[in-house]
Amino acid sequence: MAWLLGGLLAGCAMAPPSGAADDLAGIVVPAAWSQSDATPAALPARPWWLRFDDAALTAMVNQARQAHGSVRTAQAVLAQAQALRDGAAATLWPTLGASASAQRGMAADRSTGNRFQVGADAGWALDVFGANRNALSATEATAQAAAAGLADARNAIAAEVGLSYLLLRSTQVRLAIAQDNLATQHATLQITRWRQEAGLVTALESDQALAATAQTQALLPTLQKAIEQTRHALAVLTGQAPGSAVLLAWLAVPMAASGSGAVVPAMPTAGGAIAPGLPANTLRQRADVRAAEWRVQAAMARVSQAEAARYPSFVLGGSLGLNAATVGALTEKASLLGSVLASVSVPLFDAGANAAQV
Repeated sequence: MAWLLGGLLAGCAMAPPSGAADDLAGIVVPAAWSQSDATPAALPARPWWLRFDDAALTAMVNQARQAHGSVRTAQAVLAQAQALRDGAAATLWPTLGASASAQRGMAADRSTGNRFQVGADAGWALDVFGANRNALSATEATAQAAAAGLADARNAIAAEVGLSYLLLRSTQVRLAIAQDNLATQHATLQITRWRQEAGLVTALESDQALAATAQTQALLPTLQKAIEQTRHALAVLTGQAPGSAVLLAWLAVPMAASGSGAVVPAMPTAGGAIAPGLPANTLRQRADVRAAEWRVQAAMARVSQAEAARYPSFVLGGSLGLNAATVGALTEKASLLGSVLASVSVPLFDAGANAAQV
């Protein structure tokens, strides 16, 4: 009997909507691809920020991926979607409940009587046409979309931290170079003035040296302000106070020798190269694209669920209980009560509500 019922339920399940497949029927597929895909060994095997081998960048990215507000929001959305999925899965199983009651009554002759009852009841909504299973598929796809949304939020915040960090380091390098140039220009200006006093050059050359020095001097506050703004941006992204010891340790300026021999802040560089692959696979790696794909699947499952709602629904139920005049008699002289219920519900008229859901 069980296998017969299972076969009946499987055979009556609603199929996914076929409109999308019909729309793809006229697409011409080429006989061969224009280029081969990248080999698995050529694809990145670790997060992109680890390729910079920069401890500060790695620490800030990890912190932001856990603590940023957008990530926490995406985590809450995922938890909600998973709870809805669990609720939809529960509808596929029977329900079981227990009850107990005590009653005291008085007759017309003022005699009193007691009645005690305990019992259990069970019910099962048979998913003959697949409404509940399609609801589960929809919530499962929604949960997968939420998981992809969480990954997208983490990727986006990692990119923001990476861009801000590289901007900070590049601006620090520019500031160091500008300060070095300013020192050189001050020396050049002094020498030019001495040469002017000696009659070796004209006042024009002194004015040109002074203008170049003033231009470089005016650039310094702009670069310093940009550095402070980027520091504050990184503080917001990582959830740290701008002057916190943790942030200051992350943003300590590492120094390195430049090509000219001058010591300037070190600029992070990524090691290795990523081999290009097929554009379709590159898109598939994007979390937002995967989330959109799951949302489409959820919408298709909801269409099938709405289709199934047009058909009859079946419910099986039953109860079993004990009835006695005293509590002690429940285990000895109680009356056994039982009932079985089978119901069918058929939608006849809903003013087009179900049709609008499809």
